[in-house]
Parts: sequence; C-alpha cells; structure tokens
Amino acid sequence: MNTTLKTKRLALLGFTALFFIAGIGATRLTVSDDVSEAMLPTDPETIARYSDYLARFPNDQGALVVFEDLLCSDAGWDLIKKTEAAFAASPAINRTLSLPSMSTRYVIGSGDTVDLSRFRDTDFSSAKERCKAAAEYPPYRNVLVSPDGRAAALFLIAEPGQNATTFSDTLMSIYTPLAAEAVTAGGRMVITGEAIVSAELSRVVSRDSALVAAILVAMLVFVYVITRSFTSTLVALGLSIFVVAVAYGFMGWVGMPLTPATSLVIFLLVPLTGTFVIHAHGYVGRQAERKLIPDEAKSPCILAGLTTAIGFACTGLTPAPDVQSLAIMGVVGIFAATLGVFIFVFPVLHGAKDLRFVVQFTVPRWPLIHSAAGIGLMLFFLLGIVYGMSRLKVDYGPTDYLPMTNSYRADYEVAGQWFGRMNLPLMVEVESAEDPQTWTKLKPLIDTLYEKYPSGFQAVWFHDQLVQLNRAVSGNPQAGFPEDPDTLAQLFIWFDPEDLELYMDEDRTRILINFQIPYIGSAGYFEMKAVVDNYLQEHGIKGYYVGRVASFFETGHRIGGDNLKGLAIGAALIFILLLFLFRSWSYAIIGIIINAIPVLSGLALLGAAGVAIDMGSSLVAAMAFGIVLDDTTHLLVRLQQLQRSGYDPATAVLRTVRELIAPVMTTTLAVCFGFVVLFFAEMQPFHDFAMLMITTMFIALIADVVLLPALVRQFVSGRTSALLAKREWKD
Repeated sequence: MNTTLKTKRLALLGFTALFFIAGIGATRLTVSDDVSEAMLPTDPETIARYSDYLARFPNDQGALVVFEDLLCSDAGWDLIKKTEAAFAASPAINRTLSLPSMSTRYVIGSGDTVDLSRFRDTDFSSAKERCKAAAEYPPYRNVLVSPDGRAAALFLIAEPGQNATTFSDTLMSIYTPLAAEAVTAGGRMVITGEAIVSAELSRVVSRDSALVAAILVAMLVFVYVITRSFTSTLVALGLSIFVVAVAYGFMGWVGMPLTPATSLVIFLLVPLTGTFVIHAHGYVGRQAERKLIPDEAKSPCILAGLTTAIGFACTGLTPAPDVQSLAIMGVVGIFAATLGVFIFVFPVLHGAKDLRFVVQFTVPRWPLIHSAAGIGLMLFFLLGIVYGMSRLKVDYGPTDYLPMTNSYRADYEVAGQWFGRMNLPLMVEVESAEDPQTWTKLKPLIDTLYEKYPSGFQAVWFHDQLVQLNRAVSGNPQAGFPEDPDTLAQLFIWFDPEDLELYMDEDRTRILINFQIPYIGSAGYFEMKAVVDNYLQEHGIKGYYVGRVASFFETGHRIGGDNLKGLAIGAALIFILLLFLFRSWSYAIIGIIINAIPVLSGLALLGAAGVAIDMGSSLVAAMAFGIVLDDTTHLLVRLQQLQRSGYDPATAVLRTVRELIAPVMTTTLAVCFGFVVLFFAEMQPFHDFAMLMITTMFIALIADVVLLPALVRQFVSGRTSALLAKREWKD
C-alpha cells in the first residue's frame, strides 16, 4: 500500500512539473501574421526559382484597389489620382500601377508623328472621352480598366520583407477614409489581394481559437452526463488543460506560430482527451482489484496512443510547412494525452468509488449472432467506396479558407469579377528579350489561353504596348509586332526603365507574363498549367510559374494526394504494429479493415456527392484512421484477453461488445459532440473537417459493433459455440 501511495505521489509530481514547464512555453506562443507563408513549399527547386524571381522583379506581395463607376466622372478621376498618390507616398509601397501612374504609357500617333505621353497628362475635352479612350486602348483593357469603362484598377506592390498583417494594416489605414469619399463621388472602392486575405486569416484564426473553451465545456458536460462523476469530470478538465498546455508550450518553446492547421490540432486534442478519460473511467470501474493502473488498461491505452499518433504523423507527408506543423503538434499532443492518462488520470481515479456509466447502451443481438448481416454490410460499404472514390477529385482554393459571408472574401469576389481572381506570373527564360522571335513564339500560347478562357482571363505582358508603339511609329494601323531585332531595340528606347521592369528583368533574359486567372481552385490551375507546359515544351521554351499563388495551388493540391498516400502508409504501419502486438494475422487484418472502411467511406461520400476534397477534408484521411482505431484497439485487446482466458471467438466478441459498448459509444459521441462546435468557427476548412470527421466516426461505430463481430466469427480461429454465445448475450 505504501509503495502504491509513493508511486501515485511521484506520478502526480511529474505531471505537475511537466504542466509548469509547458505553461512557461505557452506564454511564448505567437499567432502567424502571414498565414500564407505557412503554405509555401520548402523544396530547394521552388525556393531557388522564387528567390530568382524576387531578385529580378518587384515583390509579388501586393494588393488591388478597384474603382467602380468613378473613371468616367471628373470627381471620380480626381479621387483615383488622389488614392494612388496616397498609396505611392507610403513607405510600405514599392510600386503602384494604374491609369494615372507615372509608369503608364499612352501612345497616340498617326503617320510619322508619335505622341508618347503620360495618360494622366493627356488632355481630353470630357470625362466621357477619357473613359472611352482608356477602355479602347488594348494594353489597358481588362487590366487597368474594364471594357465598358465602369471599373478601373490600381495595383499596389509591397516593399520586400513585410509580413502580411503589417502590410494589410497600413493599406487599410489609407484606404478606409478614401473609400468613404468614393461613395460621395457616386461610386465604390474595394481593396483585396493575397496580403489582405492572409491578414484576415490570421485574425480569424485568433478569433476561432476562442472556441477551444467552448469545446472544452461541451466535452466536460458530456463526460459528466455519461459518468455522473465529479472526479472523472475534473480529471477530464485537468488532462485537457494539460494536453493543450503541452501543445501550446511545445509551439512556444520551438518558436512555431499558431496557424490554421496547428490551431485545428487543439480542436482535435480536447475531445480526444475526453475519450481517453472515459475509457480510463471504465477500466477503473470494471477492475476487481484496486490497482493503481488496471492490468487490462495498459496495452489498449498505449496502443490507442500509438495508433492515433501514427495517424497524425502521416498527415505530415506533404511539402506544406503548415500541415507538417499539424503533424508534429498532433504527435506531441497525443503523447501528452497518453502520458497524462498514466501519470494523472489513473492515479487520481485510483480509489474513487462508484465509477460506472450512468447512460447504458444496447445494440440489436441479431447482427452479432448472424455473421451474414455484418458481411453484407461490409460489401455494401465496399461497393460505395469503389463508386465514390472513382469520382473523388482534389480542388484546393486558398481563398476558400474564408466563407462568402466574410467581408474581405466578398471584396475579393467583387474585384475578381472585374480583373480576374488572382495574379499568376509565368517567368520565361530567353537569350534576349530584344529578339522578336521570342515574343512571336509566345503569342500563340496567349491566344490559345484566351480561346480556352473566353471570360475572366487576361494576360498582362509588354507585347501589346510594343505593338501599339510600332503602329504609331510606322504609321501603319495594321502593323503587328516588329520583326526586326534592331526595330524592337529602338522601340524599347522609347520607354523608361521603370516602364519595363514589371515585364522583363534588367539584363533582359527573363520575360514575365502575369495571368489574371478566372478560377480559384487548384484543379483549374493544373488544367491551365498542362496547356502552358505542353506548349513551352513543344516549342523549346523554358518557363515556369513563380510566386506565392502558384505555390498555394501546387502545395494545396498535393495535400489531398499526399494525405491519401499518408492513409496507405499509416495503414501499413498500424498493420505492422497490430501484428507485432497481437501476434495474429487475423486480428491485424480485421483491425485494418474495420477502420479503413469508415475513413474511405467518408471520402467516398464526397466523391459520390461531387464535392471536391480540399485541405480540411483531406486531413481527415490520414488523421482519422488513427483516431477511429482508438475504440477498435480497446475492443481487440479485450477480445484477445477473453480468448486467452478460454472463451471461443464468438462468445468472446459478444462479451467484449457487452462490456465495452458504453465506453465505445460514449467516446464516439464525445468526439462528435466536440466537433459540432467547429461549425461555429469562421474558418471554412473547420466546417468541412468537422462534417467529414463526424460522418467517419459514426460509420466507425457501426463497423465496431456490427462488422467486427461478423469478421471475428468468420475468420478468427477457435471453437465456436452458437448456443454458448446466445447464453452469454442473455446473461
């Protein structure tokens, strides 16, 4: 007894020490002020290309201001000039580009006379004439002004080295009073851009983090309703706070900021710790001897922690640093939860009286007695999986993190309708930009893309300006791009260096084509990328997408595929683990089947419904496999314990279900109840994750109580007595 008491005190002392250390680290936690950076891949090739791009061209972080119904009035035109001047004066802005910009050239000419003047200085007799001239000038159409002249654009390029939140706050301080003047002038202004959206995501992450408290309260209420034990409820509170503290503390100690993915881990860990306590409550209540740690609890608790940690770890098989951080945090959190069960939960529950489940659950007997029901249900799931998975598609959209009700997302959509959804730079390596063949070889590619995307697409490059100047200089209104290198070199002289540096680098070995794209998802990106890559390869042109937007699409799209790979790898690792622990091929195979079916069924439902898999739903694939295996682990361990005690498989599985049906169902409901809180979050991936996880958990429950008994009766060796099984169930 003295030994037990001493061990109990040492365990609680270790728990307190870890809690204190974690708490200090949690005070160092920060929230990422540039969420988009967490999605940029870190492979050497991407980093090298991105660095080369930033060294040759202005920073690709920026924003877009759209002026609606302002260009064609004198008051509106004055406001456009005033707005650009205000932004240009900010030290946060490297470059501005709009109709009144100093770097915007407007070419007018006929015969052998050419007037190359700034658009803002060009004198028009009326605002209507100015509006018409701007809309009809090819280099500006759909880029700086809409074809009907109703909307004008102001592009803002940030000074290098700024984070999204600081840059966004600076822009909004300038924009807000001017937006009010736009209404007075009879129009409207909206501002958007990757930096604006990224900063809003940081704010949303901070606001959604407050839901951790709501999930904690929901979990505690559920634990108390099920157990009616203040001790178990307080233990659940203590373990949850401990796990969150360790997770946050780890992030604080290693300098890992809170991002959308890492914040999602906290929402997962809270309900999972509740399930750990519920199982521990059941083990302590069922044991005949009052041991500090029940014998039958050791293997399943450790195994449940290992399998769940493997599930989290396999989500890290992706180049996205954000998701890799999620994997690390998940493993750390599950390790803390498992350790906390042994050094805190069991020691505190030791000696507690009347630990039982107040709410009792029963399941129909016939699916457990008759294996055909379970086998038939499994075949039904398998057919659904084959159908749904064959239709499953991956489509990741960076802006889909925010719901349509968010004002920043709404402004993004307004701007996208006028001037494309995003800016996607294509950097082409050439021997010399003064070689006309370089430009003429690229022109058919641009024409092909215009044909493929008749609306919402625009290629912004210097080709059209050179054509217009060639027509003005030659006096031939039908002239095209200059065919002679000397002529092209002469045309370049007409422009100041600042006019050119947005479209080609200083040594003129890189040409930049900015695609204003009509789509927001990675599926559309890869569709266009295939067209571009095939054309460049066929014509011997070396070019590639650069910038943050391309990285979002590349990385986000891979998250879906990589997590499906992670599911396969996780299944293989867990199979090896089950095989090693159970020393039984039958048990290991059954464990994999029982838990692969719910995960694949959840994904198949998305495919059957025509819903593309995105970041939130794809994370479920690898992660959920370890989570749903938690309950199955407890069932399989108890089943093997009963078999070793002399029970035949049929009787053992019925006794196992009867003993563990309450903790299995309550832990499932606890996790689902906790995830319901995520529907109140602003982050859209949280909604998708919660919906798919809840669906997966319910299918997993059906698999545990229906498919598991059927598979055990059919494939686990041992003497089977149907009569004994029926008696066991009645007893």
